[in-house]
Amino acid sequence: MVKLTLYWEYFKSTLVLNLSTSVLLAFIVYLTLITLPDPPHLHMVYIRCCMFGGPLISLLYKEMSRKNEYYFYYNRGISKLSLFITTLSTYILTGYLLITILHYAKLT
Repeated sequence: MVKLTLYWEYFKSTLVLNLSTSVLLAFIVYLTLITLPDPPHLHMVYIRCCMFGGPLISLLYKEMSRKNEYYFYYNRGISKLSLFITTLSTYILTGYLLITILHYAKLT
Protein backbone atom coordinates (compact mmCIF):
# COMPACT_ATOMS: atom_id res chain seq x y z
CA MET A 1 0.00 0.00 0.00
CA VAL A 2 2.92 2.34 0.67
CA LYS A 3 4.29 1.77 -2.85
CA LEU A 4 0.91 2.60 -4.37
CA THR A 5 0.91 5.88 -2.44
CA LEU A 6 4.40 6.66 -3.73
CA TYR A 7 3.37 5.95 -7.31
CA TRP A 8 0.39 8.27 -6.82
CA GLU A 9 2.60 11.04 -5.43
CA TYR A 10 4.93 10.78 -8.42
CA PHE A 11 1.98 10.84 -10.81
CA LYS A 12 0.57 13.94 -9.12
CA SER A 13 3.93 15.67 -9.40
CA THR A 14 3.84 15.28 -13.19
CA LEU A 15 0.15 16.11 -13.62
CA VAL A 16 0.25 19.92 -13.55
CA LEU A 17 3.18 20.12 -15.93
CA ASN A 18 1.55 17.58 -18.25
CA LEU A 19 -1.76 19.42 -18.44
CA SER A 20 -0.17 22.82 -18.98
CA THR A 21 2.30 21.71 -21.66
CA SER A 22 -0.41 19.70 -23.37
CA VAL A 23 -2.47 22.87 -23.86
CA LEU A 24 0.35 24.53 -25.75
CA LEU A 25 1.20 21.36 -27.65
CA ALA A 26 -2.46 20.78 -28.58
CA PHE A 27 -2.81 24.28 -30.04
CA ILE A 28 0.35 23.83 -32.09
CA VAL A 29 -0.80 20.44 -33.40
CA TYR A 30 -4.34 21.68 -34.01
CA LEU A 31 -3.13 24.68 -36.01
CA THR A 32 -1.14 22.37 -38.26
CA LEU A 33 -4.02 19.90 -38.65
CA ILE A 34 -6.67 22.53 -39.36
CA THR A 35 -5.59 22.60 -43.00
CA LEU A 36 -6.86 19.03 -43.48
CA PRO A 37 -10.23 18.54 -45.15
CA ASP A 38 -11.72 16.96 -42.02
CA PRO A 39 -9.70 18.26 -39.05
CA PRO A 40 -10.11 16.59 -35.64
CA HIS A 41 -11.80 18.37 -32.77
CA LEU A 42 -9.60 20.41 -30.48
CA HIS A 43 -10.60 18.40 -27.41
CA MET A 44 -9.55 15.18 -29.12
CA VAL A 45 -6.16 16.67 -29.99
CA TYR A 46 -5.80 17.85 -26.38
CA ILE A 47 -6.60 14.40 -24.98
CA ARG A 48 -4.07 12.78 -27.27
CA CYS A 49 -1.45 15.35 -26.31
CA CYS A 50 -2.20 14.61 -22.63
CA MET A 51 -1.69 10.93 -23.39
CA PHE A 52 1.61 11.09 -25.23
CA GLY A 53 3.28 14.49 -25.66
CA GLY A 54 2.69 16.06 -22.27
CA PRO A 55 3.86 13.08 -20.19
CA LEU A 56 7.06 12.78 -22.19
CA ILE A 57 7.82 16.47 -21.76
CA SER A 58 7.04 16.40 -18.04
CA LEU A 59 9.14 13.26 -17.48
CA LEU A 60 12.01 14.84 -19.39
CA TYR A 61 11.71 17.96 -17.24
CA LYS A 62 11.71 15.93 -14.03
CA GLU A 63 14.68 13.94 -15.28
CA MET A 64 16.69 17.07 -15.93
CA SER A 65 15.67 19.22 -12.97
CA ARG A 66 15.02 16.78 -10.13
CA LYS A 67 17.50 13.93 -10.55
CA ASN A 68 18.01 13.44 -6.80
CA GLU A 69 14.30 12.84 -6.26
CA TYR A 70 14.64 9.38 -7.79
CA TYR A 71 16.89 8.28 -4.90
CA PHE A 72 13.91 8.73 -2.59
CA TYR A 73 11.87 6.27 -4.65
CA TYR A 74 14.80 3.92 -5.20
CA ASN A 75 15.41 3.64 -1.45
CA ARG A 76 11.81 2.50 -1.08
CA GLY A 77 12.17 -0.20 -3.75
CA ILE A 78 10.77 1.64 -6.79
CA SER A 79 12.96 1.99 -9.86
CA LYS A 80 12.96 4.93 -12.25
CA LEU A 81 11.79 2.71 -15.10
CA SER A 82 8.77 1.49 -13.14
CA LEU A 83 7.87 5.10 -12.29
CA PHE A 84 8.03 6.03 -15.98
CA ILE A 85 6.04 3.01 -17.14
CA THR A 86 3.38 3.42 -14.48
CA THR A 87 2.97 7.12 -15.15
CA LEU A 88 2.80 6.76 -18.93
CA SER A 89 0.39 3.83 -18.76
CA THR A 90 -1.87 5.76 -16.39
CA TYR A 91 -2.01 8.70 -18.78
CA ILE A 92 -2.63 6.45 -21.78
CA LEU A 93 -5.36 4.41 -20.08
CA THR A 94 -7.08 7.54 -18.79
CA GLY A 95 -6.94 9.08 -22.25
CA TYR A 96 -8.43 6.03 -23.93
CA LEU A 97 -11.16 5.96 -21.30
CA LEU A 98 -12.01 9.60 -22.02
CA ILE A 99 -11.99 9.01 -25.77
CA THR A 100 -14.32 6.04 -25.34
CA ILE A 101 -16.70 8.05 -23.17
CA LEU A 102 -16.72 10.93 -25.65
CA HIS A 103 -17.31 8.51 -28.52
CA TYR A 104 -20.34 6.96 -26.86
CA ALA A 105 -21.65 10.38 -25.86
CA LYS A 106 -21.39 11.38 -29.57
CA LEU A 107 -19.10 14.33 -28.81
CA THR A 108 -16.36 13.32 -31.25
